[in-house]
Amino acid sequence: MTNKKKILGVVALVALIAFTTIGYSYLSTTLNINGTSKIKTSTWDVHFADVDVTTGSVAATVEPTIAGTGLSIDYEVDLAIPGEFYEFTVDVENGGTVDAKLSALPTIAGVSAAQDVYVNYSFTHEDGTAITNLANENILAGQTKTYKVRVEFDSNIDADDLPDENQTLTLTVQLDYEQL
Repeated sequence: MTNKKKILGVVALVALIAFTTIGYSYLSTTLNINGTSKIKTSTWDVHFADVDVTTGSVAATVEPTIAGTGLSIDYEVDLAIPGEFYEFTVDVENGGTVDAKLSALPTIAGVSAAQDVYVNYSFTHEDGTAITNLANENILAGQTKTYKVRVEFDSNIDADDLPDENQTLTLTVQLDYEQL
């Protein structure tokens, strides 16, 4: 009887091993995913283009010119009496293959608190509306957007607020674009 138990135990053990092996092979599977991907060359090229001075602006002492790599515009202007202004539109062009978005609102600088009383300086959309919503400031590859730059000697200034001496303003606008 012990012999029969031993044989029965061995047969049960062999059956268990066979069942485990078959179960493992049934439950384990190798998955292969094959594919092809192509990475195309990309270029980043967001820059200023096409400066157009607005009719009615005073004559500039130095006309606005796009400098260097197209990332800055230099100009000089004299505003002698209240109401005079200098204004131009400029295109921001995405000549690259990567879509871009404005990552922060434009930074406008160069007018001190004292000068702010008699100088209005702005960088807006072409129609004069303020840039307030970054979600709308995307420039897709190949697209161009037009903006307006305006510096004005405030015509509503009180005579007591007029400057006592000539003022030189070094005006800047900073636009920060990043990949969309």
